[in-house]
Amino acid sequence: MTAAMRTYGRLSYEAKFDQWLIEAIEPHVAIRLKQLFPRISKNRSAPFRLQGTSDVAADLEWFLTRYPMDMIGDDRQRLNNQSQRFFNDQAEAERILAPSAKPRYRVGLMPGQIQRDYQAVATSLIEQVHSLMLIDDIGLGKTYEGLSVGLIPGALPMVVVVEPHLQEQWAEKAASYIDLRIHSVKGTKPYSLPDADIYIVKYTQLAGWVDVLSQGWVNAIVFDEVQQLRRGTESAKGAAAASICAAIDIRVGMTATTIYNYGIEIFNIADMIRPGCLGTKAEFQREWCTTDNQGKGIVKDPDALGMYLREIHMVLRRSKADVGQEARQLKPDLQWVEPNQKLVKDNEELAVSLAMTALTGDFKSAGLAARDFDMKMREMTGIAKARAVAAYVKMVAESGQKVLLFGWHREVYRIWAEELADLNVVWYTGSESPAQKAKNKQAFIDGEADVMVMSLRSGAGTDGIQHCCSTVIFGELDWSPQIHKQCVGRLDRDGQLEEVFVIYIVTNYGSDPIIIDMQGLKSGQNQGITDPGKKEGDYQQAPDRIKTLAKAYLKAQGVKVPERQDRAPSAGEQVALL
Repeated sequence: MTAAMRTYGRLSYEAKFDQWLIEAIEPHVAIRLKQLFPRISKNRSAPFRLQGTSDVAADLEWFLTRYPMDMIGDDRQRLNNQSQRFFNDQAEAERILAPSAKPRYRVGLMPGQIQRDYQAVATSLIEQVHSLMLIDDIGLGKTYEGLSVGLIPGALPMVVVVEPHLQEQWAEKAASYIDLRIHSVKGTKPYSLPDADIYIVKYTQLAGWVDVLSQGWVNAIVFDEVQQLRRGTESAKGAAAASICAAIDIRVGMTATTIYNYGIEIFNIADMIRPGCLGTKAEFQREWCTTDNQGKGIVKDPDALGMYLREIHMVLRRSKADVGQEARQLKPDLQWVEPNQKLVKDNEELAVSLAMTALTGDFKSAGLAARDFDMKMREMTGIAKARAVAAYVKMVAESGQKVLLFGWHREVYRIWAEELADLNVVWYTGSESPAQKAKNKQAFIDGEADVMVMSLRSGAGTDGIQHCCSTVIFGELDWSPQIHKQCVGRLDRDGQLEEVFVIYIVTNYGSDPIIIDMQGLKSGQNQGITDPGKKEGDYQQAPDRIKTLAKAYLKAQGVKVPERQDRAPSAGEQVALL
């Protein structure tokens, strides 16, 4: 007589919640289970619940070989099927990505158009996994990769979501690249859409069109510059995108810079594209994030998270070197200039007051003051060096080089306009309409302008100016190094024939020194996830950037920095100052 196999608990599937339920598990086995699934809190006692994804099923089935559990037949079959599907999908994805694999070329492009090998690989992987974050280097043709989703059988009609100023550019590229019917959606008030294969929608239109786009008739959706969804459902466009994605089978997010600030943003984006792939938000923070970061969601091991996202084929990333292209960017040049503090003297009393409140006020007043202080200090820094920046730009432009100049504040723009009045300058900031931006960009390309002033956060996805310009000058800095990378990518992209000169004009006043120091942490968060294992320097510990800036400014002004015992904010006060 065969002895009954010992079991260590009970495992069942909850269809209503798409979860695996683990009950009556022995204590020592629960410890082992928590080691395999860190998303389960160490302080939690059974029952435990795990999401019903195929990768979880594969891990659970492996765990059961050591610690068998009681299961009903249907649940056991489901676990086995899900686990087998995981390994089959993994094998097929690996076959597609293998260097020896021959890319599958598809019909449906306009005459004379082709897919490059690495672009064809992306299309095949999307067809296999149905949900993917494509984070190829800037300039490798993600626009064409996004449009090529329309070549996948069953993907039409599809929606492409773009930044407002890029809708016309996408429509033009689509019409010249792919033999499909294109319609650019107008306005935020729904109307009867014409028959088309690809509908191009702006992020700002998503909330207005959410009911129409989530009715189940759209088969694929592509988010260009998907970092626009980094706040998740906290923003109106994020909430609308989540509702729309829930009704669509094929979901693709494209960007070269998934993270602007901290790693929690990758959860918000990934959970939109492939719900549950990183567990719930609480599970993600428990498994992947540090605990002492005031709720900012700093990933403790970006390399490990990056490797995991690749293992489950959630992320596809190719650098220019990977596809045989050479980056044209030279080593960035920091030009230090003297600040003109007379221009900002009237603002210094207000800045001191805001800095003091940011350091000593209660949580609410300190938070508001910190934001105002951040904006004021960056503006004062930009103003203090504005004339020196303009002089440098004029020197470069008068030598015969066209210049792409990046800034942020209107008062800085005003000073630049005065100082560069004898040059032909066009503007691509937040003040121009999409039509004006397109006109100004074309004037720059056609040689009618010497300088294009672009807002740090308004030029994502802009294409074409790499054919006429190879000099980038940063007149103001952003807290996020990924913004700088995207800015440089406007010129360092496919079609650039010259070496790209990148110049940061900085001053030893205001926010510049702190921003330069802060770049390390945020680079570490994005770099580890984007390029796991690639080291370019040590990562910094996470300081509170505004308090660091406030203390440095007060010290520079000769004001005694107040001592204050920080307290942990309550749950209702967990507001990130980012």
